[in-house]
Amino acid sequence: MIRLLFVCIFLWSISVFSQEETKVVVIENKPLSEAILTIEEIYNLKFSYIDNLIDDKQLSIALDSKLSLKELLQKLQEQTSFKFELTGSNFVTIRAYSKKDIITVCGYVLDEEDKPLKDIGIFFKAIRANTSTDQNGYFEYQKVPYNSVVLISAPGFRQQVLSSDLFLSKECTKIYLIHEQEEVLDEVYIQEYLAKGITQNKKIINIDLKNVEVLPGRTEPDILQSVQLTPGVNNPFETASGLFVRGSTPHQNLVLWNGIKTYQQGHFFGMLSAFNPYVAKEVNFSKSGISAQYGDRIAGVIDIKSENKIAERFSGGAGFNMINADAVIHTPIIKDKVSLQVSGRRSYADLLETFTYKQLADRVFQNTKINEITNLNEEENNFYYTDYNANLTVKPSQNDTFEVNTIYGKNDLDFRRGNATESFNDALITENEGYNFKWNTIYNRNLSMQTSGYYAKYVLNYQFITRNLGTIAEVESKKNSVRDFGAALNLRYNISDYQNLTGGYQFSNNDIRYAFVTNTPDYELILDQDDRFLNTHAAYAEYKYENPKNVYISAGLRFNHYTELNTSFIEPRVFIQKHLTKNWKINASGEYRSQAVSQIQESVVSDLSLENQVWTLANNDKFPIITSYQYTLGSSFRKKKWYFDIDSYYKQIDDITTLTSGFINPIDNTYHTGKSTVYGLDFFLKKRFRKYKTWVSYSYINTSNTFDNINNNESFPGNWNIEHTIKWSHFYKIDNFQFSLGWLWHTGKAFTNISGVDESGELVVLEFGKINSNNLPVYHRLDFSAIYDFKIGYNPNIKYRIGLSVLNLYDRKNLLNKEFRATNSLENQLISSDIFSLGITPNLSFRVFW
Repeated sequence: MIRLLFVCIFLWSISVFSQEETKVVVIENKPLSEAILTIEEIYNLKFSYIDNLIDDKQLSIALDSKLSLKELLQKLQEQTSFKFELTGSNFVTIRAYSKKDIITVCGYVLDEEDKPLKDIGIFFKAIRANTSTDQNGYFEYQKVPYNSVVLISAPGFRQQVLSSDLFLSKECTKIYLIHEQEEVLDEVYIQEYLAKGITQNKKIINIDLKNVEVLPGRTEPDILQSVQLTPGVNNPFETASGLFVRGSTPHQNLVLWNGIKTYQQGHFFGMLSAFNPYVAKEVNFSKSGISAQYGDRIAGVIDIKSENKIAERFSGGAGFNMINADAVIHTPIIKDKVSLQVSGRRSYADLLETFTYKQLADRVFQNTKINEITNLNEEENNFYYTDYNANLTVKPSQNDTFEVNTIYGKNDLDFRRGNATESFNDALITENEGYNFKWNTIYNRNLSMQTSGYYAKYVLNYQFITRNLGTIAEVESKKNSVRDFGAALNLRYNISDYQNLTGGYQFSNNDIRYAFVTNTPDYELILDQDDRFLNTHAAYAEYKYENPKNVYISAGLRFNHYTELNTSFIEPRVFIQKHLTKNWKINASGEYRSQAVSQIQESVVSDLSLENQVWTLANNDKFPIITSYQYTLGSSFRKKKWYFDIDSYYKQIDDITTLTSGFINPIDNTYHTGKSTVYGLDFFLKKRFRKYKTWVSYSYINTSNTFDNINNNESFPGNWNIEHTIKWSHFYKIDNFQFSLGWLWHTGKAFTNISGVDESGELVVLEFGKINSNNLPVYHRLDFSAIYDFKIGYNPNIKYRIGLSVLNLYDRKNLLNKEFRATNSLENQLISSDIFSLGITPNLSFRVFW
């Protein structure tokens, strides 16, 4: 009775009015404990709560008789920041929010002048998800765990670190980003490594291709050549695809495009990257501390990913340089649900030979029959390359994303030489294509899953055709094909804010063939061939612990089973990084890895002397599975605008094999099995000023090989061993101009000299000196590049870029390789092959972005 009287007095004290037939009771700034009594009476509810929880909480709300119960509870939550949970037909529990609760987050990101900021990245740490703002600076994300960390960052602004509980209010929160001041520049660039857009975290180098600054000698952000600027990566032949990572050969690198394994990464016989940089979104490059998720190779990992975000508007770009032209479009198909990205790139040297192309061609075709002088007066050399990409992204819900990706690349050379009676034709085609699908789903804040499948194909087809009076007299052919398909299931579980566990299963099927055949109208001679397949089953698990200001630990285990070889490997991986002080860290890693596919350098059909390496599979006879273990120890230090990093390593590669001709041919013509031991040191120092920065790296590497029955089983320097390398780069920016200058210096690689030539018999016999006991002269060159960004008109979405680059600015003539061999013919003779570097090579580019 007393309670009912209290309610009547309370109702009398509030404002009551009527509009048409709708009754509205307005509560103005009353204690929540009192307001609850009114709400119980009007809605026939019973609230349960702890008294001291709602003490001092005020409430102002309009109670509309047409307001549903769900809408009422939502309004109460927004007003009080408490969770109102319906626990029965008319029972409501009031409690504080917990980490188990899921909320919707929305807001507007503005600058200091209250102007909206578009394309600002919003990262939700607890669920490892991200979104970005639209043209109004608005963003929204559902199913965000309560009290999780929300990071809001953009170039040129201070990063905002917020908690999701700030977004519980009725109105979407306004967040203001403040422009960076001079005193906080140290924090902004704390993750920058070589340049803006290239960062390093846990020894993983990330390249954001949309934001990367101009690099020495490049007007466009070539993916593989950007990787070469890092310490510990050498390239003895100046190619883009020939990455020798800490003493390993290029075929020992795992190069992925959206999860698709690639078996050829270069255009123009390796001089250019086969990946369009305007399609790729980011690149993750690792030299050590490799995650247990990656298998199949024993050296570096280059993981390239294209855009997987739903396009909000039609965008893209098109441009050309002195070698090729390309175009990229990214368009929405269904708003916020489906988008498509497609691209195409093609060289035009078969239509127009520029100075840049001629310089590259001189480098590529030297010491091949294409540059030979003969008495044949008819000659034609047609060459082009092309690549295509397509990426379809579907987002049916906030927690699910489907991706379908394709990649295709082709190099086509057709060289003809002849006269009225005889003609010769070299036809060389290489193709690399792949397809992939991927499904990412987030079950809750702790558990996510990725399911994927891929198909990769590589084809090498070379034919040397001899014609007499127009009739084919002989065809020498070299063919190599790789077909690789597989599937994977990967799971991730967040144990806590600092810990997570990942694991999964991976399957792959490799089918590799090669054949060297001579055909005439009368017979077919198979010189060498191989055809086999291999199924690989792999399972992995990895635990990560990260306290951002103290320690990071990654410990993983991978199990590989090679079915047809009946062989299994257990591969442990560990990486530890410890903060000694705020600015000083030390790190160490250890890993064991295996590889069942590799390349051999053939010597059977080498008339053109291009693309002489073929892929093959491990077997129980000549080619064992290659294994490697590596240990590293390093340290890094950051202070203000200085950054210093040093890393030492030891690596051993077991069960490598070689054909003598593929090994600078000083011994015989059989296979040998051996090992390679590598130890080295990478040093990096960077200093940043306001608009200028400079960095220098020094690498020391010592590679020694030991093969059975070669050199009396004693070790000798590796073929590609370059002991000392210095890379010194500079960057300067003023207004819309960017300038970059880079100097590369290294000692010459090892080679085997000849001590004598015996021509007394019918065949030339070469007498070799001590294996790899000589070194080529010192190599050095200076590269320059500049780009200018500008706009025409008032459309903010369209911008233009012109660029200029010059390789080998002072036209240094460097000797890259030196080989001696005898020809594989009845008229045997000595051939001394000297390969020289590019001369001065300028390039111009123009591009429009929309």
